[in-house]
Amino acid sequence: MALVLTDVWMMSRLSIADLAAGGLGASIYSFIFIIASSTVGCVANLIAIAYGQRVARPDFGNQQIRFALKGAVLLAVSLSAVLIACFSFGPWLLRTASQPESVIAPAMQYVDALKWAMLPSLFLLILRGLTSAFGNVRSIMVMSIATILLNIPISYVLAFPLGFGLSGLGAGTALASTIVAAGYAFWVFQRAEFAPFAPWKNLDEYSIGLVKPLLGMGLPIGLAALLEHGLIYGGTLMAGTVGVAALALHQILLQCLSFTWNINFGFSQAAAILVGQDFGAENYTGIKQTAVRSFGITTVISLILAGGFMLWPEFIAHIFNLDAQLTALLVSVLWVVALAFVVDAWQLLAINLLRGMKIVIGPTIMTAIGYWLFGIPAAWWLLDSYQLGGIWGGIGIGLAVTGVLLLGQLIVAIRRQQA
Repeated sequence: MALVLTDVWMMSRLSIADLAAGGLGASIYSFIFIIASSTVGCVANLIAIAYGQRVARPDFGNQQIRFALKGAVLLAVSLSAVLIACFSFGPWLLRTASQPESVIAPAMQYVDALKWAMLPSLFLLILRGLTSAFGNVRSIMVMSIATILLNIPISYVLAFPLGFGLSGLGAGTALASTIVAAGYAFWVFQRAEFAPFAPWKNLDEYSIGLVKPLLGMGLPIGLAALLEHGLIYGGTLMAGTVGVAALALHQILLQCLSFTWNINFGFSQAAAILVGQDFGAENYTGIKQTAVRSFGITTVISLILAGGFMLWPEFIAHIFNLDAQLTALLVSVLWVVALAFVVDAWQLLAINLLRGMKIVIGPTIMTAIGYWLFGIPAAWWLLDSYQLGGIWGGIGIGLAVTGVLLLGQLIVAIRRQQA
């Protein structure tokens, strides 16, 4: 998340127009990337389940881990090739959505450079799935920090001293992701616990059939993610109809939501991996314990973060170098965004816990109901009266409805397993 956050911060140092255009470009990239990352990312759940199966059947569990990794590699390469080509439709999409003509060309400059980060980012996602399922999560933190430490100076030099602007920011992020993906892969497969699962070993195991389990889980997950991001980035397109200033401010609010989302995603992914391990080992009591504890943790964290954003909105304005008018608008809207933090955490955690138990169809239906039957209509209805605040009010309604529906489904699933 800090990759995009640092880019957005540097965009604000270029100009408000660049912030609006670059943020819009980042939204386009994120919307398309979520298709690939959600589909490939379920490899973590499959590896966690296979890890739990190793308790009773070590050879079978290890084989399933190798199959999941190889299938994820095949899927990552295939999806990257297809989705990178989809970015060529970006200008048409933006014009169709009535975005300001002045931001379309610079937005696509950023996207055309950033899109080359897709494949290395997917490879990093696969490696994270392997190491996290084995409990080696500290390496993920080190890898993430290394990416930021590379991205900031590379992007800065390309954007400012060399004068590439938004293109430099996108290229810097892509280059940093590629370097770290190669380095992290080398580190992972040099270790004895991971070496047997290296994707270049046992090449005879590769087949198109390895992709099927990933697609079976990944497509519903990807669809659910698209529905969620359709709500979030549908709000971006609505903000673009209000004006360039609203669009620029919307990008900052998205970073605030993304900041809390990624913190909660870390706990949600950890809980999903623990649930997957218990699911593979048929330890249903452990699943309930993990669910209760994780909900308590994420709720407390989200309340603290929401309180911080409500109490110190001027700090956010200072970070992004906003003028007095935009600061006043930020203060008037930020409390609405903060209220969405808790319900966003609930829906995120519930859907990840359900995925840990290989339950993916029902959650996708729940997200469709919450986001598209409640969230988007509410944002559109509130837009005329409350402008940017109305858009975020609708987003919060969609997240809240989805969170309640998913929480109910999780409770039912846990009770069925214990019965």
